[in-house]
Amino acid sequence: MLSTTNIHKSYAAQSVLRGVSLRVEKGEIFGFVGPNGAGKTTFLKCLLGLTRVDSGSIRLGDVDAVKQSLAGRRLCAYAPSETAMYDSMTVRAMLEFALTFHKGAEFERAYAMLDSFGLPHKRKVRALSHGMKRKLLLTQAICSGTPIVLLDEPMEGLDPDARRELETILEAAAAQGKTVFFSSHDLASVERVCNRVAFLRNGKLLECDTVASILERAGHSVKLALREPLDAHALPKSSNISWSGEGTDWQLNYHGKLEEVFDALYGPVESNDVDGDPGGKEDGA
Repeated sequence: MLSTTNIHKSYAAQSVLRGVSLRVEKGEIFGFVGPNGAGKTTFLKCLLGLTRVDSGSIRLGDVDAVKQSLAGRRLCAYAPSETAMYDSMTVRAMLEFALTFHKGAEFERAYAMLDSFGLPHKRKVRALSHGMKRKLLLTQAICSGTPIVLLDEPMEGLDPDARRELETILEAAAAQGKTVFFSSHDLASVERVCNRVAFLRNGKLLECDTVASILERAGHSVKLALREPLDAHALPKSSNISWSGEGTDWQLNYHGKLEEVFDALYGPVESNDVDGDPGGKEDGA
């Protein structure tokens, strides 16, 4: 549904994208991760034809999006990281204005999404907080009816409840066959909802694989200062952790999810350890 081959883009002497090639399938939620300045936003704008590539090819569906950028844009909905909108419009009017440009727009679904996000239909856009504007942008993108949804930092500015709500909405969109491509710094959300993830650094694609595979191979470490010295044989043991150091200064090396490491260190959380949570884990743990 979405593919790029050897994309290059430079501004003057600065190389922003250096040979980025990837493919995203129909019905897939794809995470695009990297630090600020890695080139994520530039890549999204290249997909949309808002920024012209120096070299390489882009296909959106059956469209050559480099040669036919307008035809490619018709297949996409986009929620940028910026929240510039028409301040004098009401929330509902702004939403309807944006959706009118898409033949397959889902108006009723969009109104319901406004309600689920707690956005008042008649409030002026200028009166919205940054987070509320983000929710409005996301609503108009997800409900546009296009087969491809491009989101730039969709979790930014959202509270934890809204993030979980958005994750559920994205999963539902993918289940309907939409291709969801989003850049993010929120690794927790990427881990929860993405089928695959790509890591971009200094304009170069470092890795692209399933989330499960990357977690399996990725190693992490934490430095610990103990109150009393311990020998290595006295430290907790598990298949996904190892120790280095001596005395009171140790480094814990682990693979997989941090929750599994906590279980190895302290044992699994019992169901009555957290008041009001029958699953035994607090939200966001």
